[in-house]
Amino acid sequence: MTRQLLQKKKKSKDKKIKRLLSHGQGAQGSGSPDFKPLKEGFNPPLAAINEVVCQLTCKALDTKNLRQTLVSLFHQLSSFSWVNKALIALSSLAVFYGDFWRLARVEPSDKLAESMAILKGLPEITKPSDLQKISVFGVLNEMIKTTLNMTQCIVDFEHESKDFPQLSTMIDVASSVYQIIISILACSIQFTSLISIVHDSKGKDLSAFARKVNMVHHNIKQHYEDFSQKKEEIKEYQRLLRIINAPTDNVELIKALLYTKDDPQPLFIGSKKARDKVESLRRKNVLLLISDLKLTSHDLSILIKIYEECKFIEEGYEIVWVPIIEQECEDVIKRFQSLQLQMPWCSVHSLKLINRVAIRIIKEKWHFKQDAIVTVLDPRGRVSNQNAMSMIRIWGRDAFPFTGAVAADIWKRPGINWFELLATDFIFPGIQEAIKAEKYIFLYGAEEPKTIQVIEDSLKKIDDKAIVAFNVTKSQFFWNRLKSCMLSKLQIGGDLHEPIMQDILRLYTCFKKDGGFTVLTKGSRVVINDSHMYVTMVLVQYETWKKHVNVNGKTFDMVFKEEFDLLYVPPRCHHFYIPNMVGYIPEDVKCPICPGMMNNIVKFECCHGAH
Repeated sequence: MTRQLLQKKKKSKDKKIKRLLSHGQGAQGSGSPDFKPLKEGFNPPLAAINEVVCQLTCKALDTKNLRQTLVSLFHQLSSFSWVNKALIALSSLAVFYGDFWRLARVEPSDKLAESMAILKGLPEITKPSDLQKISVFGVLNEMIKTTLNMTQCIVDFEHESKDFPQLSTMIDVASSVYQIIISILACSIQFTSLISIVHDSKGKDLSAFARKVNMVHHNIKQHYEDFSQKKEEIKEYQRLLRIINAPTDNVELIKALLYTKDDPQPLFIGSKKARDKVESLRRKNVLLLISDLKLTSHDLSILIKIYEECKFIEEGYEIVWVPIIEQECEDVIKRFQSLQLQMPWCSVHSLKLINRVAIRIIKEKWHFKQDAIVTVLDPRGRVSNQNAMSMIRIWGRDAFPFTGAVAADIWKRPGINWFELLATDFIFPGIQEAIKAEKYIFLYGAEEPKTIQVIEDSLKKIDDKAIVAFNVTKSQFFWNRLKSCMLSKLQIGGDLHEPIMQDILRLYTCFKKDGGFTVLTKGSRVVINDSHMYVTMVLVQYETWKKHVNVNGKTFDMVFKEEFDLLYVPPRCHHFYIPNMVGYIPEDVKCPICPGMMNNIVKFECCHGAH
């Protein structure tokens, strides 16, 4: 009975050992690697492999001279590239370690293989008896698999990064190979210790070292995954760029901006509160409204008026809102949905449908920053106006169909007055009535509150009902309209030396350079357009010159101009500021005063949401 019990225990132990051994082999289970057949004609560097095998086997147990062994390994591999160093070292371990697992699979009836195992110092394989030692084989095998995966990452990176040189430094190949070879040497040391009859090692510190190898693998794998993501982004960027540069139709281009595979009906029609396919836009002229969630109510109201025009729909036009949102959260989604419901036209159903790579192209190629733009596409998907927002703000429905050619024709119309373009009733209630009545109009703005106070106190002393004044310092609509005028002129290649452009640039420059400006007009005729400094000086001295008004036929504006000319000192240098309008600012500008070329000085500025 006792003998039967002992035999039963022995059989159970042998089964457990074989199970552990099988797990260590990786012969079964999902963790086993997929071995691919060698390519025909493959000619490995056998001499180098055999030399490294010698290093891994003969010197593996000489743990007191590990650094010397490592130096010797790198010396032998010095003529090979970093990736080939790793491959040769791994191949050398495979030659050494492969015999072990091949013999581990032999049948008890194969006496020749059993004898070879004994001669190689592998009696534990043919006659497993040490559970602890066999279990260590499993840990070691997993560590070798991890080292194999690390090497695979480096090999794939070297191969794939050749087509993406801009990403070639995302993985430090030399450092990674160094870590791989250290791991290979450590595996060899542990394995030699396990099979050695002299050294009774049970895999001391193997688990701790395996964790370190896993950490190194995790780091390399993370870098490789980052590289793969960047690589796919570049490929997607190139794909989208090809479509944008040469689309077959507008549907292809609009689909490129969206993740249409995730949703066959990515559009939301505001007027119908229904979903639709991008194909519904085929053969239509499409205005892509590209903005963040700060789209102004003024811009929205202008676009709604345009959209509700009969000819807009009848002539095959549609608007599609493409929201550009960097981060999504519950509040952002609510604001997006609220704004979406105010639009009668098409919009993207969900923020998640916007292709993130497309956002990059929109910013780089169509120069979207923060201000809303309207990119006009013809039915073939060609861009007929990269940004029609400026002409829409200035002329509204009169700018239909919003092409660059239309903008050029409008600016050529006789009698265009830049002041009337800026002075709208929407921004300044009642100003058009004042213009028609030929009243004197003061338009002013200044960064310093004290300057504003001086101007307004001085204007109060002028007892004349024929004078009206407007402070535009904090009028975002005014500044947007001013910038729209400049951009619209620059988009059609307008000459910076044109009087109308110089007047607009002068107003903007005075505010940016001197901190304020003042415009005096009689009706729509501009009398003075200059820095607030000289105009303020004239206003402050009103009591000294008001007696000359209406004397010898001199009107208020005539006397004001005379006093201004007496105080005005022309600046030594002529310059003007232009808002950031990437893609439209000319590189070389001739000075309008002298024959010289003007210097181009870049300035970065933040007004914290103002102007």
